[in-house]
Amino acid sequence: MREIRATPFHSRTAEANRLNAWSNRNGWTLAADYGDPAAECIAARVSAVVADISWRSRIAIEGARAEEFLSRLMTRNPAKLAPGEAFKALWLTDGGGVRGAGVLTRLGKESFRLIATESDFDWISRGAALFDVQAREIMEDEGGLAIIGPYARKIVEAAGLDGALDPLTFKKIFWRGCDVTLSRFGEHGGYELWCKADDAPIVWSRIAKAGETFALKPAGLNAMDVLDLEAGVPRPRRDYRGAREAFAQSPTPFELGLETLIDADHELFNGRTACLAAPHGRTRVEIELDDENPAPNTPLLRGGQHVGETMGSLYSPALQRAIALAIVDVSVAEPGTTLTISGRSVRVAALPFLPTPDPLAE
Repeated sequence: MREIRATPFHSRTAEANRLNAWSNRNGWTLAADYGDPAAECIAARVSAVVADISWRSRIAIEGARAEEFLSRLMTRNPAKLAPGEAFKALWLTDGGGVRGAGVLTRLGKESFRLIATESDFDWISRGAALFDVQAREIMEDEGGLAIIGPYARKIVEAAGLDGALDPLTFKKIFWRGCDVTLSRFGEHGGYELWCKADDAPIVWSRIAKAGETFALKPAGLNAMDVLDLEAGVPRPRRDYRGAREAFAQSPTPFELGLETLIDADHELFNGRTACLAAPHGRTRVEIELDDENPAPNTPLLRGGQHVGETMGSLYSPALQRAIALAIVDVSVAEPGTTLTISGRSVRVAALPFLPTPDPLAE
């Protein structure tokens, strides 16, 4: 049985988690919520929240052939990245099924980081060895915080950091005695702050202090999952199972609505031929229900015919109703289409449900 570990921010999150509500994500113990997950969701849209994201997989990939290896692994070409830049991409099986999705960052000519919400380290490290490239997990070495909401930039700058950072870029900063990395990789328009494990309590305290004026709240896993769903972001395990068999053909990028993470001019990545040959008959949509009751992993019907099934489904405090991601036939994917789920009428909604809570520049 795998050991459940505490993140570098655990001493601070434990102080805030007064109801002792904990959850396990990727083998790390994290706050499920801090007493009111609905209020945490709303705070991300009207003020700001801070969330411990140390549980996310982070793999350092280094070596003279690192770019060549990653070119074969990823559905986008790492040669396009300059140091300090990142992109989102997939990696596939030989049969074209999606093994994983993540953010690839470039630190230098021979140094990269791959960040994902589900680890695939064993498979990636075996591939890296074929190119004489080193791949190592670095979660034990550092912690990460997400700062999300309209006042995220104001909080970052009140803490003494320069918030002038474009999406999918990052920069290393020496911050009053701490070496940190500030990035903007997420789907929610905010920031991520990465630090050495030993510095994590100091970093949390500084952000919490800077956020007092802006009603900053800590947010647990439950609220973050809702924000992902509202943004239309499919996550492995919660919404789909990543392909693990060598020649697995599903889920396809097209079923998951992730085909935009494939560069048309990138011709060398693993699984490309099978992926592009796969049928495009199904796609990801968002489903809006008329009540508060989520319906995960449930068949969707139209005229009595099975046309798809939901993936993750949760109650959205902002919308005051349940929502779901779903994979459906393209013939019923148009927003506004009415379907049936467990005898209830539901509607296909436009992606995303809600706009990104972009940080205020001024």
